[in-house]
Amino acid sequence: MDLLIKMKPSRKKRKAGEVFVLQPKEGIYFYGRVMKVNISIQRPGMSGWSLVYIYQNPTNELKLPNHLDNRELLIAPKIVNNQGWLKGYFCSIGHIPVKDEDYKKDYGFWDIVTKQYLDEEGKPISFTPTIYTDFGIGSYGSVAYDIKQVIDKKPSLLNT
Repeated sequence: MDLLIKMKPSRKKRKAGEVFVLQPKEGIYFYGRVMKVNISIQRPGMSGWSLVYIYQNPTNELKLPNHLDNRELLIAPKIVNNQGWLKGYFCSIGHIPVKDEDYKKDYGFWDIVTKQYLDEEGKPISFTPTIYTDFGIGSYGSVAYDIKQVIDKKPSLLNT
């Protein structure tokens, strides 16, 4: 699997609940969802980005799903900039409003500087999450890298 396949660029402002797809292989899509926008993080250059979930249910159709289950994440939640949309690697297809129960509660971000787990706003959390990634801003490249790691271990995920 190479990097993600380019689709349609977009300059629209992100909104919580926005559903998008990304394409790791021609005609195979994974759903993503913007969970929070304009995250406020008290570190230089980190505020204003979005928290996204990427789901493990592949599809070959570009249509809005009935629902997305936060128990079925492909990779750990990511804080991303807008480059995925600006360059066309993330393609928005609709909107499903975000409710409190839509958040996966057991995730976090490991901060290599402070050696502790944080939430998406950079605040310490009081538990060791079962799903985590490094604390920082990602982009379509880091999302593609994480997806590649999962698919390399489980290639059957690309079967729809």
